[in-house]
Amino acid sequence: MPLSDQARISELIVGGEAQNWALIGISFDESNCAALGDVALRLDTSLKPGLHSWVLHGAEEDATNIDGVATSHAIVDSLIAASVQVDFDLGVIGVDHVVINTPDLMRTSDALTAVTGAPLKRVRDAGNNVQQGFHRLGSVVVEIVTAPSMHPGPASLWGFVLNVKDIYAVASHVGPDVLSIPKPAVQTGKLIATFRSSLGLGVPVALMGQDTN
Repeated sequence: MPLSDQARISELIVGGEAQNWALIGISFDESNCAALGDVALRLDTSLKPGLHSWVLHGAEEDATNIDGVATSHAIVDSLIAASVQVDFDLGVIGVDHVVINTPDLMRTSDALTAVTGAPLKRVRDAGNNVQQGFHRLGSVVVEIVTAPSMHPGPASLWGFVLNVKDIYAVASHVGPDVLSIPKPAVQTGKLIATFRSSLGLGVPVALMGQDTN
């Protein structure tokens, strides 16, 4: 089993078109990568919009999926060039957390631990019979979510949350038709806002920032 302090998320693989991501201030370089702190967002235009897979570094290299989550491995750290923002600077500090949906929290949690060595840190009751389990891979929290409404079957990547320097500035620039109005997050002193599904990203993306008011 890998050492838990070595495994981290190297890349998140999304599908769709670059112009949709440009609407939220994320642009891609010639290799279709955008820097989100120490994680690369890689665009594969041959795939439909959505979050399809991830690339791990320092995990068990034989694993091609984790309880249904398509997984590949980076043998060496990839160099991520800073993305050039076409319209505005989103001000991404890094990826706060990645969300996995599953009908069986402990099954998925155990599978993640087996491949990465990262233990389950805690389980939170989010209300309405929704439970959240938390692991950490490098700088990123992996939030595993289960609810009675989820159909039996494998786990799947659902969405991700980015930490930004100034959530108020982003919200003011893009407006409420693009980003929901920032509201208090579960974390004390932080705000969260979600990009509208009408943008066509195919994956829920939210921003988190400090409440400076």
